[in-house]
Amino acid sequence: MRDSVMGGNRMKQLENKVILLTGATGGIGIPIARMLIGEGARLLLTGLEEDVLADIAEELGENCAYFAADLLQEGAPADIIAYCARRFGRLDILINNAGIASRKPILDVTKAELMKHFEINAYAPLAMAQAAVPMLKDSGAGDIITICSSSGMYPYVGQACYSASKHAQRALMEILTMELYETGIRVHTIAPTGVDTGMIRITRPDLNGDAYCKPEEIAEIIVFILAHRNNSVIDEVYVRRHAKMPFEP
Repeated sequence: MRDSVMGGNRMKQLENKVILLTGATGGIGIPIARMLIGEGARLLLTGLEEDVLADIAEELGENCAYFAADLLQEGAPADIIAYCARRFGRLDILINNAGIASRKPILDVTKAELMKHFEINAYAPLAMAQAAVPMLKDSGAGDIITICSSSGMYPYVGQACYSASKHAQRALMEILTMELYETGIRVHTIAPTGVDTGMIRITRPDLNGDAYCKPEEIAEIIVFILAHRNNSVIDEVYVRRHAKMPFEP
């Protein structure tokens, strides 16, 4: 990432921006949190594991707070936003990163498994956006970034639940983009392939780990999007691992 420099000192690209990050304890979430704090953001982390959240917040310092919550519990998104208002007084950016994945032949998929993926991967980001929009409007330059997946663009064998729910997530974010246009809130999705996390080792055990995308690379893309808010807008970023063929699964 290119650094902006003034007077010999590096300028932090997200100075004092208040950012809410879901799925903060995951393999992508922690590197994102570290990079956002490094760029001067004030950060609210949310996730299921309170002890892990507390450890991350302690590591990242006084500009990082946390709120443990299950996004599927009734009222949880509103509770998170209310805490953000109390703690920071505003919200500039929502990053939807929470998600689940599984690997199973489609003929073995159950209704319960499919619905769970849709609830967490598709509905939860929408519910967070719905709760966050009033504060994002007040920001005057609000952004919503959702970590999607190449599985939301190209179906993969053995990933019926994950791919279907990510297709739904991507569609919902595209509709948000259109319906929130007049508010000034911008909506972005990042669709990576094969990021080096525990999740990819479940869904794609066939992949060569040497070619995985790194979580820090996804974090850099987030910072780039947020630091380049001008007359152009980056609606979607597709990031593929360095495979031989452009669309090799």
